[in-house]
Amino acid sequence: MSLSETTKKALQLVEDRSGIPVHVEPDPNLPGSLLAKVVMARGSLALHQVFYRPDSSTPPDYLICQQAGFILRMFSAPPDKRFEFGSSAEGNRVVQELVEVHPMLRSLPLQAKPQLVQMLRDGVLNHLRSIPLGMRVDRWIADEFPELWELQRASVMRQLQDSTATLAPQHRQTSPKLVYDATQTISAAFAAFWAERLQQPQFSLPFKATGYLDAGQQLLAVWQSTPDVAENDRHIVDQWAENLGIASWYQWVPYLAPE
Repeated sequence: MSLSETTKKALQLVEDRSGIPVHVEPDPNLPGSLLAKVVMARGSLALHQVFYRPDSSTPPDYLICQQAGFILRMFSAPPDKRFEFGSSAEGNRVVQELVEVHPMLRSLPLQAKPQLVQMLRDGVLNHLRSIPLGMRVDRWIADEFPELWELQRASVMRQLQDSTATLAPQHRQTSPKLVYDATQTISAAFAAFWAERLQQPQFSLPFKATGYLDAGQQLLAVWQSTPDVAENDRHIVDQWAENLGIASWYQWVPYLAPE
C-alpha cells in the first residue's frame, strides 16, 4: 500500500509525540458501516494499529489521518490525564432491560439477546465518543492538511447520508427509545456542526423535521464552549452523556502505556 506524503507526515507526528510506531493495514471485515478504527498501544501491545476498510475508488488517506488524530489527542494530554473509554456493567444492565420491555425485541430468542444488547450498547457509546472527538480531529485535519479536503468532505457526506437513513420509521420501531433518541441527538449535533461549517443548512433539516435538532444543537453548544485541549475531551463526553441520560453506561479507565 502506498501512502501519500500527507499521511506519512500525520503518522510521523504520532510516532514523534507518542514515541510508539504505527502499523496501518486494510481490513475488509470492519463491522457495520465502520470505515476505520484505531487500536492504541497498551500493555503488551507495543504499537498503534490503524485499520481501514479498503475501497478501490477512494484513497484511504483521510481515514488513516483521522485515526492518527485520535491517537494524537490521547498523547496531547498529560500522562496522568490519559484515559480510555469503555462500557460499564450498569450500561449492559440498562440496555438489557430496555430490550426486555421493547415490544418488538422482547420476543427474540433468548440466545440472540446478549449479542443484540452488546450491539446496541456499543453502537451508542461509540457514537458518544467518536462524534465529539471526531469533530475536533476533523477541524485539525482541515486546518493542517487542507489537501485532504475532498476526501474529508466525501467521508462527511457519507456519514450524513448514513445517519439520515436511520431516521426512517423502521429504525425507530426496532430500537429502544433511549438508545434511538441518544443516537439521533448525537447525529443531529454532527449534522448541525457540518451545516454551519459548510454553510449548508439543509444538512440538519432531516433532524429538525424529526424533532432532534434542538437537542443536538444543545450538545453542539457544549462542544463549542469547551476549550479545545485534549484533557477536556472527557468533559465533553461526560456532559453529552448527562444530557442524553446515559452517563452510567460507560467508564473511564486510566490508559496503560506499553510495557
